Amino acid sequence: MKNRLGLFAALILSVSTFIQACSRPLSPQESCNFVQNPELQRVAWKRGLPVRLYLHRSVPAEAYAAIDRAISEYNLRFAKDGREMFKIIARGVSGDLAPKKDGYSMIYWFDSWDPNRKTEQARTTIYWSGNEIFEADIRINGAGFSYYFGSEANFSGLDLDSLLVHELGHVLGLAHNGNHGSVMNTTLNNGQERRKLGTIDESSLKCEY
Repeated sequence: MKNRLGLFAALILSVSTFIQACSRPLSPQESCNFVQNPELQRVAWKRGLPVRLYLHRSVPAEAYAAIDRAISEYNLRFAKDGREMFKIIARGVSGDLAPKKDGYSMIYWFDSWDPNRKTEQARTTIYWSGNEIFEADIRINGAGFSYYFGSEANFSGLDLDSLLVHELGHVLGLAHNGNHGSVMNTTLNNGQERRKLGTIDESSLKCEY
């Protein structure tokens, strides 16, 4: 019996090794301004669209309209292809103010921020396996900035619509880029409006979506 068990274990090991040895590495892809994994594959939501978003209770209610408008910018652009990119599942979700890999893609609002990163307006963390994103969390720095929540074009302060369009780009896998007219430029200035996807953003997204 002991010899049979040993033979069975050896067979499993040899088959596993064979499968691993015969698996082909993924071919590198053009970045298209996406985050890439170590094999230089674009990481994206390969399935599971729309991205199901939850708004943590820390997010002020006056920010909801700006979040809705930012989501609409993506959904309207892809509606002609029959795609919905984002969908809010719940607002005012309870739970710890501690983003983590928990199966929920959540937007959080922080009234305190890392003193060593005071100029950071927001932070998006994406979680992926292979080349597939399965979760993303957005943290908004509510401590260091005065936000504009409205829909008018003339304003002072940091435009929340523009910031969210940028962060939702990260959720979909886009990285920062320096292309003129892109919503994925690194810095958003006070009084600056950047609410519409640029031509470069649309062409980048169409590499995956």
